[in-house]
Amino acid sequence: MRIFFQLIVILGVLLAFGAAKLRFEDQLSQDMVEKQLIQKPMKEGTSLRLGQTGAAVALGGLRSLVAAAWNLRAFLQFEELEWIKLEESYNIITSLQPQTTQYWDTGAWHLHTNASVYYNENKDLPPFRRAALRKLYIQKGSDFLEEGVRQNPENWRLHLSLARMWSDHHKQPDYARALKHYEDTLACSTVPDFKRMQLKRFSFYIMCRLPDRQADALALGRELFHESDENHTPNLACCLFALQNAQKTPMLARIPEDRLFPNKKLQLKWLKNYWDRRNSDYPMDGVREKIDELEQSPQL
Repeated sequence: MRIFFQLIVILGVLLAFGAAKLRFEDQLSQDMVEKQLIQKPMKEGTSLRLGQTGAAVALGGLRSLVAAAWNLRAFLQFEELEWIKLEESYNIITSLQPQTTQYWDTGAWHLHTNASVYYNENKDLPPFRRAALRKLYIQKGSDFLEEGVRQNPENWRLHLSLARMWSDHHKQPDYARALKHYEDTLACSTVPDFKRMQLKRFSFYIMCRLPDRQADALALGRELFHESDENHTPNLACCLFALQNAQKTPMLARIPEDRLFPNKKLQLKWLKNYWDRRNSDYPMDGVREKIDELEQSPQL
């Protein structure tokens, strides 16, 4: 009886030690993943999709090599227009190397650009089917990047890829979504300081295209214009010109035209180029009238 009791005590001590050791190792692994000293465990099911040899190599510490090999396979699938297989390949690749921005970017680009254009221009499909598949693959590209952001929340480049995708008028632009992703990009602590001003300008250009945010856009544009001469770009100047007209800004509160534009000749050139982009949803209040006025000016 005494021996049995001693065995129970020993077993209890071993179980308690094992549980404490497991918690310590789990916390240690999590800390090392966060500090990028080791890679995250592969997603469940990835080993099965890799096959026996690929799984053995990946589990043996050569995940980057296996990911590179699958990336070559995905390129061949792209050349053969095998979009379903390509999507599966990039799911495997990013499971192996979830912190590699290039793989998320490239996989998403194949889906939201290459695959969507392929289906949109496939004359063998009825128009409704073509449009549906185009929309589906644009969304697949977005979903792929969203997963990359979920796994790498401080990766500003992935946030920026989403912002650019949803602001691309060649796809299906959603300016509200694009603006949110630009704001998420700027919220990342990893954004280099030299990029922040440029990203703020891009946010401004998107905000301009949202009618219910034009007052905010005008405030941001004025802030950028006064912040640095680097922001005195033709597009920003023209946007501010149109926004001040749209918001009926009093003359005394406006940035004067002779400050927005270097001279009348460049004002005409910039506004004409801006007017040519009127299908891009920028505000155009007063632009056509100002172009006509400048063209009739004897000084020009």
